[in-house]
Amino acid sequence: MWPIYLLLQNFGWAILIFTIILKLATLPLTLKQQKNMAYSQLFAPRVKEIQRKYRDNREKQAEEMQKLQAEGYNPTGGCGPLVLTMLILFGMIDVVYKPMTHMEHIPTDQINHTVTVAIDTEYASIFLNEYNAKDKELIELYKNPSTQTQIFVSDANNLAKNEHEFREDEGFKSDYSAKDPTVITKADREKYGNFTEEQFADITGDKSRLSAETINRLKQVKTKYSNLQKELFALQTFKKYPQSFDESSLITDNVKQQMRNLDKNMNFFGLDLGQTPQWKLEPLLLIPVLSFIFSVIQTLLTQHLNRINNPETADAGGMGMKFMIYSMPIISLMIAFSVPAGVGMYWSISYAVGIVQSLLLQKFYNPAKLREKAEAEFKANRKKQQAVTTTAVVTDAETGKEKVVTKTENLSQKEINRRKLAEARKADALKYGEEYNEDDE
Repeated sequence: MWPIYLLLQNFGWAILIFTIILKLATLPLTLKQQKNMAYSQLFAPRVKEIQRKYRDNREKQAEEMQKLQAEGYNPTGGCGPLVLTMLILFGMIDVVYKPMTHMEHIPTDQINHTVTVAIDTEYASIFLNEYNAKDKELIELYKNPSTQTQIFVSDANNLAKNEHEFREDEGFKSDYSAKDPTVITKADREKYGNFTEEQFADITGDKSRLSAETINRLKQVKTKYSNLQKELFALQTFKKYPQSFDESSLITDNVKQQMRNLDKNMNFFGLDLGQTPQWKLEPLLLIPVLSFIFSVIQTLLTQHLNRINNPETADAGGMGMKFMIYSMPIISLMIAFSVPAGVGMYWSISYAVGIVQSLLLQKFYNPAKLREKAEAEFKANRKKQQAVTTTAVVTDAETGKEKVVTKTENLSQKEINRRKLAEARKADALKYGEEYNEDDE
């Protein structure tokens, strides 16, 4: 995906082209899966009979299934594309979560510096919030070496937390989050952020006099930069407060330019693919909705084609299997709301391309014809397996010389088993010095 991104300079187009190329590259595996399914259908009646006959004897059932597998039955032959799809999905999640690493190839130490600047910038934004004057004054005193020890002491009179000025306001929580300053400088970041682990424990601990709302927001910032999405969060903070990053001496000028590139290239037709969709009316809602719609279409199409091509096994698995199949669109929707939009976009495109692929395969690689071909191959293999070649040394009646005669016979499985048993008994007779008479068989 990286060279596609370099060429097109857009994350969304890179995902789209990559997904199409991926589907084309895995087409041979899909065709093999379809052929294997057609071949496995030939065993369906025998599988059902074994399951019915030995439903109370799991050991015998497993033994009979192994015999079928020896004949060519492969119950897991269609799992390859599914396993590959899941592996690629996990890879795509990592790519979307870490665009600095995978798309811009920013060095690890510079990524760490970028994350550090982002964290301190967010800390500063909390204290510079216009609703937060008392907490701002407290943290200024705490950061001042001459007054630091007076902020968090064991004196009970000084342990009361600040009350938030807008605590009684029903809408203060959303307002409180939306009133961050528009500009944060390097000086702001160093004054209201840049905490050591010990200092952070002080300002958020039991003795902290900061308001509960501020402590909660500080902890939320620390927590979110501890997970896989820290590169995306840093990019979002860079977008909101570019001056804080531009003034940083930790980040090189080249990396700052790469960050600007990512800020621009993560947008696809106005959608920020690094953002996680929310359950509200916004443009980003389009991606989970498309993921759900395409998943429903593919599920219904797959079931429809299965009834046409494999009527014997269309209802295999009962209600449990049907529930699992028809719940997939809901699962897709939930996934799309829990990951960045870039992952949901890949998921949606995969479904859409899969729908087109299914229709084309049905037309040009018809399963009915595959089944006919598989049946012919199966009969040929069975005939080949039942062909027994015997070799004997005989005396020519005319010349009196010995010669080797080879004979190939097509025998039934019953006759093959009878001959094997006869050979075993003959070997036992020779071993124990007993007389063996083939007429006794």
